[in-house]
Amino acid sequence: MSALALSQMPAVETPKADSLTCAVVDDSLIDRYLICHALKEVFDDSVTIEFATATEARRYFEAGAVDVILADRILPDGDGADFALSPPEGAAVLLLSGEDCGDIADRLGATGRSRFLHKDDLSGARLAEELAVLLKARKEAGSEQQSASRPSEPGHTLSPVTRGLRLLRTVRASKDRAGQPEMAELLTEVERILIELKPREH
Repeated sequence: MSALALSQMPAVETPKADSLTCAVVDDSLIDRYLICHALKEVFDDSVTIEFATATEARRYFEAGAVDVILADRILPDGDGADFALSPPEGAAVLLLSGEDCGDIADRLGATGRSRFLHKDDLSGARLAEELAVLLKARKEAGSEQQSASRPSEPGHTLSPVTRGLRLLRTVRASKDRAGQPEMAELLTEVERILIELKPREH
């Protein structure tokens, strides 16, 4: 599902008993795609909703509950850490960033309901580990929104998602230094990796 325009926001879906409702909050379309792909490696039957801004996400959360929020640290209208430090009722939060966030990572771990993951470390395997910790804490807290869904066992090799994220960061970091041929080569490699990311069949 694409980022929801507020004027076109549908009614909140009630998640199936055996699924999780996951919200991905990130202003980068490519990063949202890669995060959603990693989620599908972990949860076959998750319902994923995408938002480009914190405002869109908050308005949706006011209308209904979500199980897991995966939020970028730097958003065009705020700090994704706000979701992590003060999660909506019943939600577990995984804060994501391409920057080092040592200032907040320890604080999040202490809450039990939120954790931090660097985007360069994003893979199905790592996401499964982080979400398993969050969902266990959520279950132990007796959340009414807990789900029966369990992480699957993804492979532990370097995933196309991780390779794609690293290449995209190289493109961003090199845009002022690299020549046109080098940039074209990097973008061609990113395109090849994205083509490899075939949707999982059900």
